[in-house]
Amino acid sequence: MEHTLEMARNLVDLFYPLVELTLFDAKGSFKEVFNSFSALKEDQECDVKDFQRSGPFPEFLATGKTVRCLISPLCKGEEIEGYMRLRYDLTCFKNLQEQLGFLVQGETSSLSQVIIDPWKESVDQLIAHYYTENKSSVQAMTAKERRELISRLQNKGLFDFRESTAYVASKLQISRATVYNYLTTAAQFRKVHVHQVDAFTSEKFGGNPAGVVLDADELDESTMRKIARELNLSETAFLSKGKKGIFQMRYFTPTGHEIAFCGHSTVGALYMIAKERRFGIGKGSKHTFDVETASGVLKMEAEIDDNEEIQVAYETPLIKLKPIDLSHEAITKAAGFELSLVDQSIPVMYEGTNKDLFIVVRSLQDLKKIECDPKSFANFSKQHDIVALCVVSLEAFDRKNQFHMRCFAPLVGIAEDPFTGSVLGGLAAYVDTFGLLSKGSHSFFVEQGHFIERPGIVKVEFSKKQGIYQAKVFAQAVHCFSTEINL
Repeated sequence: MEHTLEMARNLVDLFYPLVELTLFDAKGSFKEVFNSFSALKEDQECDVKDFQRSGPFPEFLATGKTVRCLISPLCKGEEIEGYMRLRYDLTCFKNLQEQLGFLVQGETSSLSQVIIDPWKESVDQLIAHYYTENKSSVQAMTAKERRELISRLQNKGLFDFRESTAYVASKLQISRATVYNYLTTAAQFRKVHVHQVDAFTSEKFGGNPAGVVLDADELDESTMRKIARELNLSETAFLSKGKKGIFQMRYFTPTGHEIAFCGHSTVGALYMIAKERRFGIGKGSKHTFDVETASGVLKMEAEIDDNEEIQVAYETPLIKLKPIDLSHEAITKAAGFELSLVDQSIPVMYEGTNKDLFIVVRSLQDLKKIECDPKSFANFSKQHDIVALCVVSLEAFDRKNQFHMRCFAPLVGIAEDPFTGSVLGGLAAYVDTFGLLSKGSHSFFVEQGHFIERPGIVKVEFSKKQGIYQAKVFAQAVHCFSTEINL
């Protein structure tokens, strides 16, 4: 294997900067890269099943590069120890061919036919990638999708070539005038308004800060990821027109991951909808929305009372609370805190929709003592498909509140979350299942964030019908600032 790696490194040196070499372990996890073509995580990820292909295959990177890829297993005997991926920059390679074309003899005409317009292949690749990504076709495309695709082509600089407008028009089966119109429209959307809102609190610098983009209709997925990365908040919500609901919410983390649902950025988005008087909301009015998310269509509310105070609420995603074959001892060992802090009389439970784990500690003072080892618990979370560990105390700082919780999600880059809205549905089912509320109670208040100086509070109402829990979260928020990003 060492001989193979040495040869691969020599290939990179020999053909630099045309060749990239990446090493993966036996599970397909990234290990090392030489001459990386892209710093984006989505461009470095690898499905090791692709090594079963019969030979090289094309890839279109999010950075705009067209590459050709070959994946091979690295074996020791019959055991696979890892994988090696070789990619070469097809776009750059074709440009070099074109520049050195005067050296090519004999079949020059056929070669020129292939390389004369390399930008056309880039257009074709991006259009094909868009069709695959959106499960669409030229016949089924909407005006919005065409506008988005043309904007994406423009961002890649593919309208900088002579006849590119006519070529794109022919590929999309529209007129050149329509392309020019879409380009003009796209130019108007190069400024994106971004808001930061502190959710689950009525005071600035409390609760959980969320990013919000209310007008995301013209933003492609790559741009949403970049905005979320730039804001560097735990999640940013993007609103656009929905197909099933009044509008759609999508949630992205700074690492570029899209998650199915996020509570605090939902609260932030609903707050900004009310603050900006969207959808006809006014003073003394309350509006209910059907909102499309990756967790399904959820009912949400925004209200402005007579004192101009804004209240919001959302229905939690489907709650799937169930036992899990993990002991208190295994969890505390992985998280790095003492087993004696935990109330072992109350079982561990797992909520399957948001992938959250629930345990109870003996007191608020014991909750304060908890320190989660991020590296150890991230490995444990990956092994057991856990996003967040929710540790609950039956004591609270404010006596009107029934619970205080702390949540740790190092697997998704959050050592400790200030306030975690996505766990509240599972928490409702958990505290009711084990009788942690007074008999007949169907609501409670829960605090979070006090130990990291971001205090927040919410009210949760819940019901149980035919063994299925439903929950609704009532929250406040505070607008911190708004800004504008020039794309």
